[in-house]
Amino acid sequence: MGNLVRQDIFLEQNIDAPDYISVQNIVNMEKTDCSFASSRLHQNVELFIVYKGCMRCTVNHRVENITAGSVFVVNSYDTYSCEYVGNASTYFLVIGREYFSHILSDTTEFNNFLHLRGKVWEELISLLQEVELRFEEMNTLQKRGFVNFLFGILSDGCLFRKKQKDLNKEFFACVSEYIREHYNENLTFVNLAEHFGYSPNYFSSLFNRLAGEHLNDYINRIRIQQVLMEKQKLGQKYTLRGLVQRAGFNSIETYYRALKRYRSRQMGEMHIKEKVEKNNMEKENVNMLAKKLTATIVGYGNRGQVYADYSLDCPNELGIIAVVDTNDFKLEEAKKRYNLLDEQLFHTLEEFLAQKIECDLVINTTMDQIHHETSMRILEAGYDMLLEKPIVPNEKELMDIHDKAKEKNCNVFICHVLRYTPFYRRIKELILQGEIGDIVSMEMSEHVCTAHYLTAFVRGKWNSEEKCGSGFLLAKCCHDLDIMCWLNNATEPDTISSMGSRSQFVKGKKPEGAAEFCYQCKYERDCPYSAIRLYMELNAMPFLTWDRLNKPLDEITNDEKMEFLRSDIYGKCAYDNLGDLVDRQNLLVTFKDGSICSFTLVGGTTKADRFIHIIGTVGEIEGKVEEDKFLVRKYAENSFTGSSRVVNVKEEIISNARFGGHSGGDFGIMHDLIAYLNGDESSVSITKLEDSINGHLCIFAAEKSRKEGRFVKIEEVKSKQK
Repeated sequence: MGNLVRQDIFLEQNIDAPDYISVQNIVNMEKTDCSFASSRLHQNVELFIVYKGCMRCTVNHRVENITAGSVFVVNSYDTYSCEYVGNASTYFLVIGREYFSHILSDTTEFNNFLHLRGKVWEELISLLQEVELRFEEMNTLQKRGFVNFLFGILSDGCLFRKKQKDLNKEFFACVSEYIREHYNENLTFVNLAEHFGYSPNYFSSLFNRLAGEHLNDYINRIRIQQVLMEKQKLGQKYTLRGLVQRAGFNSIETYYRALKRYRSRQMGEMHIKEKVEKNNMEKENVNMLAKKLTATIVGYGNRGQVYADYSLDCPNELGIIAVVDTNDFKLEEAKKRYNLLDEQLFHTLEEFLAQKIECDLVINTTMDQIHHETSMRILEAGYDMLLEKPIVPNEKELMDIHDKAKEKNCNVFICHVLRYTPFYRRIKELILQGEIGDIVSMEMSEHVCTAHYLTAFVRGKWNSEEKCGSGFLLAKCCHDLDIMCWLNNATEPDTISSMGSRSQFVKGKKPEGAAEFCYQCKYERDCPYSAIRLYMELNAMPFLTWDRLNKPLDEITNDEKMEFLRSDIYGKCAYDNLGDLVDRQNLLVTFKDGSICSFTLVGGTTKADRFIHIIGTVGEIEGKVEEDKFLVRKYAENSFTGSSRVVNVKEEIISNARFGGHSGGDFGIMHDLIAYLNGDESSVSITKLEDSINGHLCIFAAEKSRKEGRFVKIEEVKSKQK
């Protein structure tokens, strides 16, 4: 994360001038070492318009991560700081009071965080790109027109709010205005403190903290600006000594010392500014080689929307040009969301393929049981494909897709989004760096919380292996087995042993006299699995629960929801064998190099979490992905228990998902995939089909072991592919 004080970049000396305005495009904050890490207060308004990556912004003690499509607005005298997370690209604007004072009333100010989408966001970026090219040639009138147009666009994003009371802001505003009016008087922190009714020490400490610089430097900066301005206007009427005295300096020597300090800072700022511009040019040269990709969504469910929404977050990187789904309501929703035409919507894959539409990627997020059929047709047509997990339910279909991709020279990427989370990515990087030596063993587990298990795997569309082709281990934990094989891919899995059963959600556990539907049941109020409580009161996984109502979630009434639960499987008793999946399973994997891994899966827990503990020859890694941090332990000569450090990845997570986001993995996979297709192969997470085969083979072998009650060799499963 970058940490560079902001006055090192922009001309801090001019930033409070009432007629000051600037537009800076920082396309690569990481390379310029940019950050706005010091808390500052200014009279003018500052805006950060993020169009790529993520920035962590703090304003008046409120912290928020903003990503592409977001605007951070700093009001006059807001205490704020910013830093980029990983990297970011942003327009940075400073707008003087003369340009915006007519926009605000005495009782209003700007909201700090705005989130724009669709045409509004595109209009904003288009305006900034145009102004950036001709800003230096614009006159004052044109700049005023630009500001009015800018705030007109931002007003579509809840721009205004009632002015909030803040004692620090009021203090600094009063002192700053007083200094600007009395800069040529004998101003010291002693007489200023007395004027405002504070003790000298407290006044000086508070002002220095809020201003980010010492009071004397602040006063001298204003005086120097006044001398330089009057030198141009009154140079023939007054000598330099006279101008210096008019500005409040005690002597010409004092002025020269202050001027030297002022110019030293300016030279440093100009050097960094040149560095910003140089690196921007380098980044633009790279971007000339990178192109905006286009994608088609086949199967517009929740997962399809999550991946497609990257086009809203990063419109310069991805555009959606077609959507395929059998559901008219979903097609209409996609049409509005991605600004599509009717001719870009298709009811069947055949209709889409017949049009031979050119696109860089087809995102296949259909149901598990038709992955094989749809994937084979997409590859036959020659498209690169991103395929939702699980790939397919058996070994033969897996190799069919593999062979077809090879025949057609197509890329196939699998949506193993956990690989792209900062949590697992950082663990992989440490393993590759030899941080813990060779892997000896891994312990992994996933606890699927009750709401998720019931909604997706008991009452939901993944509740039957017979219907959807996937067991619980494949449908939910192909992520985890992929992580296991990916982290330990210096070797290969060899033998699997597994056991599991459905023991909780069975008719034998159903209370005597319980009804078929929850709304009729006398135990409903006390039952932890009540559909009324989960879906009406706790609003658990609404994108799955109410999917068949074919209405926007925020438009579905409570009456409609209750009517649905009175007749649909989502309203039925969880004990009524509403599927055939296990609700608990264990497996043990031995690898060819002698390392081992155990994995435990439980459906129906109070809290969802994923745990991992890797033991290596020189160290260990342990953590839970939901906590966004993990421990690294190393052997130490002077300690029996070794040494440890915490690796916190919370700041690296980028997620705009309304529900979930897989700890940043949903955003991460699209970011890395687009970079890869543009020639950047630096990601350690990129998942080709070949990389994902071992994880699926482990699952196929585990299910065979569980059902047949024996150890299963991976080679035995591989032989069935042929």
